[in-house]
Amino acid sequence: MGLDIDFVFEVGEHEKHTVAFHWGQMWGKVRITVDDQEVVQQNKALSLRSPRTRTFELSVGEHEVHPVVIEKTKKAILGGARKQTCRAFVDGELIAEY
Repeated sequence: MGLDIDFVFEVGEHEKHTVAFHWGQMWGKVRITVDDQEVVQQNKALSLRSPRTRTFELSVGEHEVHPVVIEKTKKAILGGARKQTCRAFVDGELIAEY
């Protein structure tokens, strides 16, 4: 579906890791992987009480650890049926908005 959100970014200077995010609009499925290993999977089908912003927090790396936060925000009116925004933070700094 055209409203799905998919993006990939790298984390780390010396110890590189790849973080991939997928959110499927139709079924509300969130999937986050680090180096192709699933670390988050949630299915949130239609929910009338879901928050406007969902936050996913994880630590990436073993020796060079980086806190990663991904925020998915929907619009206030008919948010589940409209394009949503994701923001990715590494070490507390915004690195991208999708």
